Amino acid sequence: MNWDMIGHEWAVDLLKEHVIQDRPRHAYLLTGPLGIGRRTLALRLAQAINCPQPYAPGEPCKICRVCTQIERMQHPDLSIIVAEQRGTVLKVEQVREVQRSLSLKPYETRYRVALLLHFEEANPSAANALLKTLEEPGPQVVLILTAESAESLLPTIVSRCEVLRLRPLLIEQVAQALHNRWDIPVERALLLASISTARKELRVT
Repeated sequence: MNWDMIGHEWAVDLLKEHVIQDRPRHAYLLTGPLGIGRRTLALRLAQAINCPQPYAPGEPCKICRVCTQIERMQHPDLSIIVAEQRGTVLKVEQVREVQRSLSLKPYETRYRVALLLHFEEANPSAANALLKTLEEPGPQVVLILTAESAESLLPTIVSRCEVLRLRPLLIEQVAQALHNRWDIPVERALLLASISTARKELRVT
């Protein structure tokens, strides 16, 4: 199983092993271009460490109340931190608010998870404020940061995270997944995969 994701098998295998060993890192940094699946991978990890009835070790069921609330980013033990609008600044007040919630015990799951999206948009005060939590994490806290690249963040933040650098998938990989999962004819799947890849490249450049 690949956490119902297309590609990034190596990243899923690594994170799944952390869950199976019951040794999730206190902080992860998922990097890669927009649309590559950083947020989806982060939510799957949050489900895997908190699902009360996994199909197998490291395999969240994705259908229980906890999993479905995490999928919708509405679980009380999941905090989402993101700039108010894409391309604006993530503020220090937002980081301090999540720090207050992380200081509390989980409401019903094993871990409180904070998902900090597009953290390259954090202003210097917000980035520095997060350092304290990264240096002194609570025992039941997992932070997951996403950014387009590690180089866009403070080195002191990157050094305190387990970094997973996600790479774009080959057109053939995407097409094969479209064909296998949704029975899309091979030629049309290749066309859709090519269009998807081209759009991502336009967003990145």
